[in-house]
Amino acid sequence: MNPIQTIKGWAKDIVDLALVLIAFGVVVTIIFGHDAADTWYFGQITSNLITFISDLGNANLAGILALMVIIYAFSKRNN
Repeated sequence: MNPIQTIKGWAKDIVDLALVLIAFGVVVTIIFGHDAADTWYFGQITSNLITFISDLGNANLAGILALMVIIYAFSKRNN
C-alpha cells in the first residue's frame, strides 16, 4: 500500500474520532449541564463551540466563506 494513502487513512480516522468525542462532549454537557460536566474535557466543549460560532457570525462574509470551506472539506472526504 502507498505510504501516503496510509497516512491519509490515519488522518481521516483521527478526525472521525475527534468528531465523535466532540459530539459526545456536547451531549454530556447538554444532558448534565455545564456545572456537572465541568471537567478538563467536557466543561469547555460547548463554550468553545459557542465562541467559534460567534466568531464566524461576527466575521460576516469572511465567516460565511470560512464555514463553506469547513463544510466543503468535510463533505469531500471518502469513506
